[in-house]
Amino acid sequence: MTINLLAARIVKIILVLVTPFILLACDMQTYPEPESSPQRELLIYSGMTMIQPLQEISALIEQDEHCRIKITYGGSGHILKSVKVNQIGDLFFPGDKSYIDGLQEQGIITESVQVGYNEAGFFVQPGNPKQITSDLRQLQNRQLHVVIGSRKAGAIGRETEKILRQAGIYQEVLNNALYLTTDSKGLAQAIMKQDADLVLNWKATNYLSENIGKMEFVALPPEYSERQLLVMGLLTYSQHPQLARKIMQLAASEVGQSIFRKYGFLD
Repeated sequence: MTINLLAARIVKIILVLVTPFILLACDMQTYPEPESSPQRELLIYSGMTMIQPLQEISALIEQDEHCRIKITYGGSGHILKSVKVNQIGDLFFPGDKSYIDGLQEQGIITESVQVGYNEAGFFVQPGNPKQITSDLRQLQNRQLHVVIGSRKAGAIGRETEKILRQAGIYQEVLNNALYLTTDSKGLAQAIMKQDADLVLNWKATNYLSENIGKMEFVALPPEYSERQLLVMGLLTYSQHPQLARKIMQLAASEVGQSIFRKYGFLD
């Protein structure tokens, strides 16, 4: 075997052994791992009465921003506890501005926006068969079945205590109440289930589709029917603060205000 023929065979053997590794290296560079892009998700804590307008506003944001918004709701006192315990979430939307003020003092809310107001009043059975007037002292009447909100559980309970203390009859009404409930929904159900002849609740509950025609609103005297501001606050725990601000901006915009007006939170 000549030297040239031997050298040619050696080169051929080397190429057979090395070529798979060359191809493998090229293949690794040609097919990189795709990057994942998880959908943005926001969490809003909301009082019971405002859940329907908030759902409408959230749906608009989800459509425009391709994100997902979760809403946890209940009595404002209860959701306040959830905010403090969980230490997660983006927005807090209680039924009374005093809850926002407290969290701002604690540094848990960094900024806020006003979107409407709540106003308390009497609700009675359809047609007002007991001929109930705006007189607060009727809540002391032992001939009437009375249900009120708990001051610890929700914004309407806190507002009830404020109104009745101003009138000097809070303890007397507590003693006369058939029971206390946690939020505006519980008060509405007390009327619809005919547990109560009279409850003190937020006026906006009269605008909810499930309540229309099933109860009647009786306004309180002006000195006891002060409007409570509805304010939405940005939590320091927010993972998507810019997106959360877009919800706040929409809620305060002309479009958002028309939604809140539809549900009785604005004139």
